[in-house]
This record gives sequence, structure tokens and C-alpha cells, in this order.
Amino acid sequence: MKKTEYTFVQKPEDRIHSIDAGKHDEPSLPEFAREVPVSTRENDIDDKVVVEHEWKESHSDLIRVKRADYRKGEGFTDLYRITARDGVDSVCFTHNGFVYIARKTVAEVAQALYTACGKIKCALEHIVGYIRTVAGNCYVIAKIDTGAWVFDKRMAKHGVSYVDVDNLDGKGKSKLTEMITEKIAELHASNLVIGRFTLNNILLSGTDMKLTDLRKMRVSRKKSFVIDEFKSILQYLFAIGVAGREDVYASVAYYASLNEQGCGEWYREKTGKKASDSLDIVSRVEEEVYS
Repeated sequence: MKKTEYTFVQKPEDRIHSIDAGKHDEPSLPEFAREVPVSTRENDIDDKVVVEHEWKESHSDLIRVKRADYRKGEGFTDLYRITARDGVDSVCFTHNGFVYIARKTVAEVAQALYTACGKIKCALEHIVGYIRTVAGNCYVIAKIDTGAWVFDKRMAKHGVSYVDVDNLDGKGKSKLTEMITEKIAELHASNLVIGRFTLNNILLSGTDMKLTDLRKMRVSRKKSFVIDEFKSILQYLFAIGVAGREDVYASVAYYASLNEQGCGEWYREKTGKKASDSLDIVSRVEEEVYS
């Protein structure tokens, strides 16, 4: 383990991780811009960096970072403040030319997501770390590609654009349903469920799609339970007019072909008998989507 300790000094020419200590005494800057930590400690632990900041007493309500755990190479050593109220649910921000989303959660969830997303990358947003604030809140942080699109207006800033699902034509909605099905199938292949899915859980980037806002994601102990989540997602997409009946059938058929074992268990639990073929399963899931 590599340990490095830094301490701010009062000489104006001294800098630490691009933080100018002279900001403390520069009257032309607003108060929040002059406020920086009084000391910083950094530890390298395997592939992770842990940075701890000490602050003087302040009445600021901005997010001030007390501790940051992040993947090496992210350059969060100088991420000591986010211009948003500490306690806000979610915030999109920029740092060192990159775009990030910070979402409020509890420490245990943040740590679990950081670990899980380091192993399962195909369908999930890129979680790069988590922070503990001076006020005691915890935020998990995901890195966002520039030019991304979201269905959540709150996150539409800093190059992340908002898309209104009602403006998509029939072909666009069918493609969206197809992409969601593919990503949910990837997630369920790892026995993970996203929990309470909405379009706000979608992050579009070029021709790809990622699942975002993973705070309710958890491991499913029953293979059949993931089928119920998939069914609920299709019910939601059908109810809001994104998926048509043809899309539902195609999605169920695709999903069932990738998750034969889980679908088979689900069918036996629902009917008390074994499915004679995949068509039995597809028909049963489709029937429950419309029920």
C-alpha cells in the first residue's frame, strides 16, 4: 500500500493537486470558490485511491467532499467540492473535462455498486467511485460519455441531452424496446435485478445503451424472480406506449431464448407443470404482460 500525505501551507505560490491555496485570501472570488480543504491525505490501495480532506468550520450548504474512494486514473484527488446542495438526490457535474453523475445513497450500497460494476460492465453505467461529504451524506459517482442522451430532464446538462420519448416515431420506439430487452437480459444473466425500472434508468450513447441509476439493483436468489421483473418492465413499456404488441412478442421470444432455465422455472411455478416447448413459455409471459 502506498501512502502519501499533503498539507496546505499559506505561501501563495504553493499548489496541491491544482488547488491554489491563495484562493483563501482572494477577495475577487465568491466565498464558495475560495473555500478549499485545509489538508489532504491520499492512499493508494491496490487499484483504488482513497483521498481524505479536512475542512475548516463553514456554513456552506454545497457538497464538500470529506472522503473519496475512486478507481486509479480518474483524477479525483482535487474533487473536493460539487456545486450543488449537499443532500440533493442527484446531480450532473463536470470535473477535469469529464461529465459525471452523483447519486445520493448509503455507504453500503455505494461500495456494493462500485465493486459490482467493476466486474459487470456490459450493461451498466461506468461507476468510478463514491464520496462521503462533510454533512455525512454518501454519493455514488458514474462517468458519462459526452454526447449522451437521457429521458431524465434533471440530468440533461454539460453535454448530456434530454430526449422526449413522445417525439420518437414507431421505429424509434421499437428500437428502444429492443435495446432495453437486450440490456435487461444481460443484467439478468448475472442474477441481478434493477428494481423499479423507468425510462430514467436509460442512458443512450451513440448506438449503445447503458442502464443507469443502479441504486436499487440487487442480487436475485431465485432465477424465476428475474422473469417477473422482465414481465413488469414490458408491462411498463406497453402502458406508456413505447412497446407495441409486436415488440412485446419479439422481446419475450428473445429473452426466453437467452434465459431458458429461468423461464422454465418461472413457467413451472406459474402452471405447476413443465413447458412442452419455448412457445408455451413465450405465450404465458406475453399473456401476463397484458393481464
